Amino acid sequence: MRKQINEFLALKDQTIRSWSGVEMAVRGGDGPAPEFADQDVPCLHLWALHARTDSGETVTIATYQDDDLFGLRIDLSAGSNVDDVSHGYRRRNLPELPTGLVRKVSIDLDGDVIAEVGLQVEGHDLLLVAGEAEETFEGRLVWRRLDESVLAFTDPNTVEQMQWVPTRGRLRRIT
Repeated sequence: MRKQINEFLALKDQTIRSWSGVEMAVRGGDGPAPEFADQDVPCLHLWALHARTDSGETVTIATYQDDDLFGLRIDLSAGSNVDDVSHGYRRRNLPELPTGLVRKVSIDLDGDVIAEVGLQVEGHDLLLVAGEAEETFEGRLVWRRLDESVLAFTDPNTVEQMQWVPTRGRLRRIT
């Protein structure tokens, strides 16, 4: 885990040129018309998030499994075209995420798992959370923490207002 923490912290002072990712449907992922956005969805719901840096590298942020829980992980790669995209998933550019110089990086641990990573990019906040939206039979969304997706919030205050399962407890911050 120490290596992962150091790689996230190494994003500081790098310039992000663009973001792309593989979005997961929040509703109807198995049906004919999957929904990727909704007024009840305050974030991007991603299988993987890719940042293209000034150096031309692609940084991939996804999740890893640690026993029953999932945490965030980061990998450097030559490209982002290896994601297997099937029904209920879509690959797209993410111009709504902030680009520019990463001025600050914070990491929040839940136990021994990297639960959240905060980035301040050119004065704009981006919070990445290991979690997932799960659709109930009634069409309601349940927000699960420490699950297998990357949730990208451009308004980090939203995270504190959401009802999480399990509840979002006290996190240990590393900066």
